Amino acid sequence: MQSVYDNEVVQYRLKYVLEVKQGDKTISQAARDAQVDWKTMKTWVSRFDDEGIKGLLNKPRGNCKPVPDEIMVKIVDIKRENPHRSARRIRDLLRKNMDISLHRQTVWRTLKKAGENKRAKKKVKLFRDFERIHPNSLWQVDYMDAIVVEGIGLVFLVLFVDDHSRKIVGARFVENRAAIHVLDVLWESIVRYGVPFQIYSDQGKQFKSHMGKGYTHYETVCKRLGIQTIHGTPRYPEGRGKIERLFGFIQDDFITEYRFKDLIDMNDKFQNWVTWYDEEHEHTALGGKPPNSRYTDFIPRMPEGDLFEIFSAHYERKVRKNATISFKGEVYPVDPKYIQETVDIRFFGHIVKIYSQSTLLGEYDSRINYHEKMLRHVHHRLVKKDGRIKFQKRKYLIGKEFAGEKVEIVIIRDQLRAFLSSKKLIVFKLDKDDAVVVRLDR
Repeated sequence: MQSVYDNEVVQYRLKYVLEVKQGDKTISQAARDAQVDWKTMKTWVSRFDDEGIKGLLNKPRGNCKPVPDEIMVKIVDIKRENPHRSARRIRDLLRKNMDISLHRQTVWRTLKKAGENKRAKKKVKLFRDFERIHPNSLWQVDYMDAIVVEGIGLVFLVLFVDDHSRKIVGARFVENRAAIHVLDVLWESIVRYGVPFQIYSDQGKQFKSHMGKGYTHYETVCKRLGIQTIHGTPRYPEGRGKIERLFGFIQDDFITEYRFKDLIDMNDKFQNWVTWYDEEHEHTALGGKPPNSRYTDFIPRMPEGDLFEIFSAHYERKVRKNATISFKGEVYPVDPKYIQETVDIRFFGHIVKIYSQSTLLGEYDSRINYHEKMLRHVHHRLVKKDGRIKFQKRKYLIGKEFAGEKVEIVIIRDQLRAFLSSKKLIVFKLDKDDAVVVRLDR
């Protein structure tokens, strides 16, 4: 029996409904992207709330009332008067000038019956195929449109592809279109394959600000790396033909062939698929050869300097009288001797580094509530050879791999929280062996 998730109509509607439910888009924005009226989008969301996924299936319809011949003639005449008019525009003109009330879909069916349902063609912009003659001369980057994956939900794919060889130099499935994902994948890509001379993207908010060129963090990082950013023409996806065709191939050849437990499993399987694509896929545009066959005979330009310094956003803060700074709604401790002085902050991913000139004052993880730690007494213990620590006459298992490490312990209500080098947090119920492990790697 076919799953409701396999229904194309449901998949299409669910993508936009989940974007609204997750707060990524308003109903109006989702309606524009889905090319439907905002009332239709609101109905989809309401039906999803009431009936779940099955609420997005098409409902059976009754027979439509016939349109009188004289009104059909008026509809066709208004269309022929201006071929650019849409069914919605004709409906509005009938209502305004002739006091005739019809549904937009009724107008469209009338035009279709008369063979007048197509708008006049716009002037076509001429595009020419292009291809760089060397690897790493130009990379293309883009987000694939959101897809709904059963068991995971809404996912996006951020992907970098080399223009000359069609090699996928970096890619990852993520849960949203945040700019940090682009920079994370770019970091991994340049470490592995070197720095490209140019990167071509669309004008999405991750790549270009509405205020103009040079305002986004992405553009700042590219400038520090010596990469020229190129932005495509709005509403003309033809300039991104290579990466758009690749997105289609990924959906046909990868998405439909696998089942995934979670996002980590999906990315693991996708990396194996990328290896196959780069090394074995018989690419039509390359004469049946794989992309790696053309990603040769060049010396990559490797990144220079501290990559964290290059990729991080730079801020300044003044140290308060209680020897702390406030940054993005969180509080971080600073050595008291820097009270009333201005310090530099470097922030990327979840890592926060605080400097005074070139001296590192501290490195923190933005997911840890340091303010909470500072308000409570911190106990220190050393992990024994058996991987345990002793606290209040009871032993707690931390892990043999951490033997010899110092552990910071904070008691919060009925919890014992053990912090290990700010990279891992283990939460115990007091006087119980059950633990929850929270990994805090970048």
